[in-house]
Amino acid sequence: MPDSSGEMRVIAEPGASKFTLQFAGADDLSAFFTEALAQQAFLLRLDSEPESFATFAFAAGVEGGEALNFQATVVQTFESGGGFQAAFQFTDWNEALDRQLKAEMDSLSPIESSTSPAVRGETFGTAPVFHIKELDTGQRVVLALKADRGERAVLCRDTMAPVLLNLLSNPQLDSENVLAIAKSPYASPDILQRVGSDRRWLASADVRIALVRNPKTPTPLAQRLLETLPLAELRILAKTGNSKEDLRRLALALVTKSHTSR
Repeated sequence: MPDSSGEMRVIAEPGASKFTLQFAGADDLSAFFTEALAQQAFLLRLDSEPESFATFAFAAGVEGGEALNFQATVVQTFESGGGFQAAFQFTDWNEALDRQLKAEMDSLSPIESSTSPAVRGETFGTAPVFHIKELDTGQRVVLALKADRGERAVLCRDTMAPVLLNLLSNPQLDSENVLAIAKSPYASPDILQRVGSDRRWLASADVRIALVRNPKTPTPLAQRLLETLPLAELRILAKTGNSKEDLRRLALALVTKSHTSR
């Protein structure tokens, strides 16, 4: 989930009923919305805690450009570095805003960009989320092998298993992408087995948890990973009714064992 950084300034208007997201350049705007629209949510660092489940107005854009106006609702807040981080979920994003964002990206000059080309789509001025929508499955499968950061953020949530499989062969793949694939309801058992066979990705507890929780993960792999999970996660899995019954029993046994060994 994208969050505020040095490339985006968050301005709270009086009463904090509206936030302005001011981006330093076109690439920053593109990178933010590529990830936010892929996840339908985003994070902001704020000085004060917003009211949970309150809906706020937003104006987002590059200084001197046209602002995009939309609404988003606070779905979670937590303390962070002396302030707060709030997770917002879009409430009114629609095709008209899609077109407005695309038009704004097309109108901005490359000179205004402040970030590395690594976050750009293949065509400047078009956020990856838009040009990928225009590709058929075969084209997305090919793109997955060489997709850049912004494109991977979209493709790792693709509904087609061959796209996800090819992403695993992308040399620039990062742990965030792998976590999204491990959580995907569209990942096949073969894909999840491949993730679970790579030591690089299993170093992440979040990836191991996602694999165990994904109902499509092969049972032998899920059972093996279950024994590596934190006790707090085992307690959750032992009580979760939608867990596979054999995994739930094993999680319960591991929790019981941890108590008796004290």
